[in-house]
Amino acid sequence: MSDNMILVIDDRESEMYFQSESSFTLQGQLVPPTLLKKMDESNLSEDLPSKLNRDGYLLIRKVYDPDDVIKARNMVLQCLYDVGEVKDPYESGTFSGFSNRRKFYPSTKELGEFWKKISEMEQLRRVINGEKITKVMNSIFGEQTVHFSFAWLRAMIQGKASPVHIDHPYMNRGTDKLVTCWTPLGEIAENDGTIYVLEKSHLWKEIREKFLNIDIDSNPSILGHIEEKPLELVNRKKSIFLTSSFNPGDCLIFGMFIVHGSFDNNNRNGKIRLSCDTRFQPKSEPMDPRFSGSTPEAHRGLGYGCLSSSLPLTEVVKPK
Repeated sequence: MSDNMILVIDDRESEMYFQSESSFTLQGQLVPPTLLKKMDESNLSEDLPSKLNRDGYLLIRKVYDPDDVIKARNMVLQCLYDVGEVKDPYESGTFSGFSNRRKFYPSTKELGEFWKKISEMEQLRRVINGEKITKVMNSIFGEQTVHFSFAWLRAMIQGKASPVHIDHPYMNRGTDKLVTCWTPLGEIAENDGTIYVLEKSHLWKEIREKFLNIDIDSNPSILGHIEEKPLELVNRKKSIFLTSSFNPGDCLIFGMFIVHGSFDNNNRNGKIRLSCDTRFQPKSEPMDPRFSGSTPEAHRGLGYGCLSSSLPLTEVVKPK
């Protein structure tokens, strides 16, 4: 065993988990090793609908062509390099600590148009909306599926993280037969701000009832994310953080009511964590109009300007 690794025994599940000593934090607070567990992996030969219903998520390896993922990643990084946010060579994905993005795109609308251009690049869409993932979704729903035209492309620098939340309040004007597909764009190690889900949280009646009729655009004064701190929530519900490292080609699929977020990006080399969320549903079901068409209005009618990732990497925005 290497000097920087510790053997962690999960008392609740009696499973062993190897963890880097300072990998997992939330807003700088260390997550106790006893509250961490590796996600269960799925394969395409399993009964995916039943497993998704039981566990609330599906971690599937090697869904995409890794070369396609890296090509998409490099195209995104090149765009960030063009606005000064990535060091040379841009393929390394190292944050420069600087940004010219607002100089080139001063308004929210212009920032949104910049992010829309990146999000709709053919290299990225070949991955996140391509035949391979669509085939998986068809298998999950048992019928032909479609995806939102809007994509949630995210770039996380050191110290940033996604807040704890469920997806339902953000996209509930269409069918309830909707899933999220989280795609890592490149390798994401444990200390790179990887994603987590809270075990069995899709079955929590309390959370479901609290957010069931919440629409953040219809009720802008109401927060869409969960205000309770993740560690407090996990302890109160006697749950656990399920997480993993990821490689190009992997994806994580989950429903609208599972509680999730990301750990702090603690990579000390300045590596930017890139990922993209997409949403799939049966073609026969109605789609949320905010996220469909060639110019989706998204939240508050801002299009891609509603995303915190449309802002320069040097800027911080509070979740809504």
